[in-house]
Amino acid sequence: MYAEVVFSIASFRSFTYKIPQNLMSNVGVGMAVNAPFKNKIQIGYIVSQSDFSNYKGKLNEIDSLYEGHPNIPEDLWKTIIWMSKYYIAPLGLCIKSALPSIYYKDYSPQKILYIELTSNIDINILKLSKNQKIVMDFLQTEKKSVLASTIKNIVPNPYYTINALEKKQLIKKIYLEDNVGETYSQKIKITLSKKQKDIFNTILPSIKKSINKNFLIHGIPGSGKTEIYVKLAQEVIKSGKNVMILIPEIILTAQMQKRFIQYFGNHIAMWHSKMTNKEKQQTIKNILLGENKIIIGARSSIFAPMPNIGLIVIDEEQDHSYKQDSPKPYYNARDIALIRSKYSQCPTILTSATPSIESYYNTLIGKSQYIELKERYYKSKDPVVQVIDMIKNIDNDEHAVISNELEQSIKETLNNEKQIILLNNRRGYASTVFSKELQGPILCESCNVPMSLHKSFQKLLCHYCDYNEDYNKIDKNFDNYVLNGYGTEKIYEITKKKFPNAVIARLDSDTLQKKSNLSSILKDFSSGKINILIGTQMISKGLDFNDVDLVGVVNADYGMFIPDFRSGEKTFQIISQVIGRSGRRNTQGKAIIQTYNPDDSNLLNAIKSNHKTFYSSNLAERNELQYPPFFRICRLIFSGEDIERVNQIADSVTNVFQKNKSFKVLGPSEAPISKIKNQWRINSLIAVKKDDPLHIQNFFERKFGTQLLEKKYKNVNIKMDIDPINML
Repeated sequence: MYAEVVFSIASFRSFTYKIPQNLMSNVGVGMAVNAPFKNKIQIGYIVSQSDFSNYKGKLNEIDSLYEGHPNIPEDLWKTIIWMSKYYIAPLGLCIKSALPSIYYKDYSPQKILYIELTSNIDINILKLSKNQKIVMDFLQTEKKSVLASTIKNIVPNPYYTINALEKKQLIKKIYLEDNVGETYSQKIKITLSKKQKDIFNTILPSIKKSINKNFLIHGIPGSGKTEIYVKLAQEVIKSGKNVMILIPEIILTAQMQKRFIQYFGNHIAMWHSKMTNKEKQQTIKNILLGENKIIIGARSSIFAPMPNIGLIVIDEEQDHSYKQDSPKPYYNARDIALIRSKYSQCPTILTSATPSIESYYNTLIGKSQYIELKERYYKSKDPVVQVIDMIKNIDNDEHAVISNELEQSIKETLNNEKQIILLNNRRGYASTVFSKELQGPILCESCNVPMSLHKSFQKLLCHYCDYNEDYNKIDKNFDNYVLNGYGTEKIYEITKKKFPNAVIARLDSDTLQKKSNLSSILKDFSSGKINILIGTQMISKGLDFNDVDLVGVVNADYGMFIPDFRSGEKTFQIISQVIGRSGRRNTQGKAIIQTYNPDDSNLLNAIKSNHKTFYSSNLAERNELQYPPFFRICRLIFSGEDIERVNQIADSVTNVFQKNKSFKVLGPSEAPISKIKNQWRINSLIAVKKDDPLHIQNFFERKFGTQLLEKKYKNVNIKMDIDPINML
């Protein structure tokens, strides 16, 4: 017997091994094995088995089965195979993405020291020091085991005293695992509105009958979409199955975790990039032991080795952070979730206040069932929206960034002891720094992009390669420079000057570099300790705060004019979402939108909640231009240090596609960001009808082979991005 084995490398090849006699009855497809590879024993996965091999050379034997965990569940294995074919990515890399090295490390949980009395003894008859008596008296009062670390609050040198009492056999030490998170015993019941019950009853039969069906819940912000799928998740768990919930932003995990613990106790697992290895290892252990019935996490959580899945939820399904741009494979977790639910034979729920055009279109052609939820859960009125044309303030230094209308509304909201969210979708202090000497912006040395000023770091920073320069050279010769554009740091500085008595916090990727910052900021804002929260688009969706009465969009135009066919959709989504953060309980909120383009159709549709108009106009435009969802597209990115060679390879490869009449080809042309990390970049866009989902992939493999994607071809990298989101 022979087995084809793949390893976690950037190669499309599999390697043939003999299956030793003692393993023949134990091995199977998808199982992890130890096999000799590159002069050492490495973990590989069996992708197929056969009774014969065409290889004429000497074949090595599989050494042994991998005794650690996990072997890949069947539904996940089929999903990974699909992922490799669809995204034309090496199977080994897909396995590595699904099962990173953290899965294979032995988990030794940290032990926490507790102490307790060995028996109930009268301490007055014992010969004890003063500190020993204090500790003994404390333990007798507590009448339970206590954390040893708490003893330091009542005596000096606590561990000396603890050791002395242990020697006298008056106390004993107990080492327990440090379980991540708190324990909650009480669970909250959910009461659904009539409309929510109708939606619940529409989806429930698919759960009970294990039917693979997709549902899109299009609900306005604050309509109670979460309560519906929480109630459905309870039904899934009652039936003995498990639930996966995908969320796009790490910022949503803290609120979601707190919310779900209220409903499910400690049966939930979290998964996101800010977790420590210890936390991830504990999560994997709990999933495999069946202790966690629900996993909530960002895109990589869709690969969790959770068995017996009864429901998959994709919250904020429109969010572009579900797409992985780097490293390989370049997958979209939303689409992976739909495939995994197919192989798990379970329903999928997609939720959004602003569904992607692709997901909305799928409901029109019958791939998903459309469910609309138009009323707010707490019966509050929709926010009052005011649009400010900032062209009128262009020469007004006092109100060039924060208009008079927004400033007065902030003042009024603070006087009413309510909270404010200010959205500005640029981090840093200034977007560009113009040099009078160079007569242009200061550019990154490695990328053809302007560097942004980050005052908090005292750095000029490139947002594409993280190259930085000290701010001091500008600070010393400030008259030679002009700061253009404004980021969240600048908005923070302006609001701090205008409202010195307000407590203001900033939430962007800079402030989230410390894991503790996120939870502390959200906790303080939720409790009312923070009056004004300033942030990038991460604060625009999913968050739920009781006392936010005002939302201000400092500049609604960011992203409006980027060279991307989705730019209008992105504008519509972010403005619609952030307006929905205001007035979510019993009071009517207010939203102020500052823009230099008050007549933009997508902006107006968002402000007026004209969803049907937005979708119909954008679908017509996409159809005419042969873009998704009517056509499937692939972006080919050619990059290298020699621009002439890059152009040559781009022309050569693109020309092969152009000769085939089934493809519509745009390019090759210079990428909007023409150089990143000293690599010149050329784009080609390939569009094809959606009849065959693998048409582009199979054509490329047939004409060029997969080796062009494994490593540099003539010193040029070729990236093949199926269903691209980032067009820059």
